[in-house]
Amino acid sequence: MYCYKRLSILSPLALFLLLAFGHALAAEERFLVFGRVHDDPVAAIKHRQGFVDYIAKKLAPLGITGGRILVVEKMHLLARAIKEGKVDLFHDSVVPTMVLSKWSGSVPILRQWKYGEAEYYGVILVRKNSGIDTLTDLKGKVIAFDEPHSTSAHILPRMLLAEKKLKLVQVISPGGTKPNMVGFVHNHDGESLHLLVTGRVDAAATSYRELKGLRPEIQDGLRVIASTRSVPRLLISVRKDFDPKIVAALREISINMDKDPEGQAALKGQQSTTKIDEVPPGSLEQLRDIERFVFSSLGKQVDSW
Repeated sequence: MYCYKRLSILSPLALFLLLAFGHALAAEERFLVFGRVHDDPVAAIKHRQGFVDYIAKKLAPLGITGGRILVVEKMHLLARAIKEGKVDLFHDSVVPTMVLSKWSGSVPILRQWKYGEAEYYGVILVRKNSGIDTLTDLKGKVIAFDEPHSTSAHILPRMLLAEKKLKLVQVISPGGTKPNMVGFVHNHDGESLHLLVTGRVDAAATSYRELKGLRPEIQDGLRVIASTRSVPRLLISVRKDFDPKIVAALREISINMDKDPEGQAALKGQQSTTKIDEVPPGSLEQLRDIERFVFSSLGKQVDSW
């Protein structure tokens, strides 16, 4: 059922004042907009609203009146929103961050300690009784990766295979591949380990943290044959044309969040973040190296992200 109310008849002067006052209020609103790629908008907003609200409140002296979250399903849609000025900042792992930087010009400015980790790395695992000892032994075998944009469970492990000049070919389902190639399949987060443990693939890529989260009896049946480089756990980026004064204040507010009880609570809601700090010197060039690898190796596949 819909409920309607009759509009009161206003004098021309009253109508003018109402419209003018309304436009003034609208003009004064200036929201800090946080962008997120997620297939569940409700969850994405729930887990980040406290974080965005805290920063927006601290930015009030610079004219920010509140915080909002824009959730989209694909990375290219977020890139478009950033370029159009509809999103001010976002956070993500290294690979999505660098892809979005390439597409939109966004700039990584801070490192976020997700799950209390400043950095993390990927590993390539096999079963202990598999007879696979090195990456070269993966020829003719199948490895399971997580989602294509995964930093620790796809791109970093894939870089290791490329360094060994191993040729990769995607297979439709777990099974054999040509003797001189390494077959691979993609899965949702966490499924790659399940395929390995159940014997449906010969190897799996994941983060070291995910490995250590397995039950001891499962860990005992697995072996690490290669580890990737370490990279920042999460990066906070801003659009390239964002107000420099707000960016400077945003940096200071974020870096000091862990010193404020309210800030600590906002961080904890962000996947148990413990602190935010500067991106270590030299890291950005390493990240650009990863960006170049993604676009040179995957080509137009990235367009579907």
